[in-house]
Amino acid sequence: MRKKTILLISILQIVMFMVVAQAQDKKDVVIKSDPPGAMLYFNGETSFIGVTPFKVKPNLTGNYKITAVKPGYEKSKVQYYFKGTESGTLRLKLAPKTRFQAGIRSLVFPGWGQLYSERKNSGIFLSLIQAGAGVFTLLAHNDYNNAYKEYQNAWDDLTNEKSYELYIEKKDIYEAKYKKAENAFNKRETWLYISAGLWLYNFFDSIIFFPSFDNEIFNRSLPGISVNFQNQTVGLSMTYSF
Repeated sequence: MRKKTILLISILQIVMFMVVAQAQDKKDVVIKSDPPGAMLYFNGETSFIGVTPFKVKPNLTGNYKITAVKPGYEKSKVQYYFKGTESGTLRLKLAPKTRFQAGIRSLVFPGWGQLYSERKNSGIFLSLIQAGAGVFTLLAHNDYNNAYKEYQNAWDDLTNEKSYELYIEKKDIYEAKYKKAENAFNKRETWLYISAGLWLYNFFDSIIFFPSFDNEIFNRSLPGISVNFQNQTVGLSMTYSF
């Protein structure tokens, strides 16, 4: 009986030693970004944020969508399943925003390039101005079409008239319709030039005034944040680099 007790205690000691050794062997999951200092957004069973380099304890489990955001860079997204046992480093690379991309977007839709380069106010303003110019251009085009139809009808009436007295009367009507159509044409052309000019201005504005995104001093001041999940509670820790 004594031998069985000693054997059982020995087995329990070995098991406990293995559990402790495994627990000590676990390391943090570290999420890094290139460049560092990116804001991380986690969406899964829970939602939380952090700044790279970011430590996540291995007891976090579940499927998470991780989005990395940094001024001057494209968003980087990754879907990652945390098993609760892994350790190591997860790296996210962010592509820098460029003048070329801003210009292409502005050619496709006015103001989009400014929004892309994080000039929100300019982007919204230029979009509204371009939309207004487009509306007035369409209205002017519609007025011209109506005026041209009236002019064409007046011309047909004039050329088909046999009576000299009525011809003189219809000639005055024709000339008035011609003048109206001419004014409508000039108005439409003016709004077309304004719309095209705004479109070109929007394109060059997105390239010439593309920001430099020089935020190195700001980024160095940001703390690194890590999160711990234990017993359904969340713990945060912060570290500074000097």
